[in-house]
Amino acid sequence: METRDVAAVLIGLEAGLGVGLLAFGTTLLAPLGIGVLGALAGFGVRRVRQLLVRRWLRSQLRAAR
Repeated sequence: METRDVAAVLIGLEAGLGVGLLAFGTTLLAPLGIGVLGALAGFGVRRVRQLLVRRWLRSQLRAAR
């Protein structure tokens, strides 16, 4: 994994844990589950963004020919 992927996972995990604690504070393991979902979402958003930027850049380079 790249450094930015790790950062995206950690940011997603922290955001998920925060939301989990606010929404399901005392429910057993609910914040942890929301945190894992947040980490997966952070990684997915990073990958999709990277894919879209690559496609956009390729189309710009092809148009410049």
